[in-house]
Amino acid sequence: MTLSTIERPMGPVCKHRMGLARIFPGPRGFDERTFECSTCERTEVVRFAVDPMQTDAVGWLAGKLKPPN
Repeated sequence: MTLSTIERPMGPVCKHRMGLARIFPGPRGFDERTFECSTCERTEVVRFAVDPMQTDAVGWLAGKLKPPN
């Protein structure tokens, strides 16, 4: 997944774009993305809302598995 420059935060000290270092599952419906700045060596964790239709959840939604009646 590529992030546009709009989604990448600026380093708070140097004002350069931070690079995406890691993505972890966050609270339900969110990913926690860790950004690192190679210039000022700062890190920042940002939560992004996840669209379930753009993840592997689509397979479950389209499957025959249904909740009990």
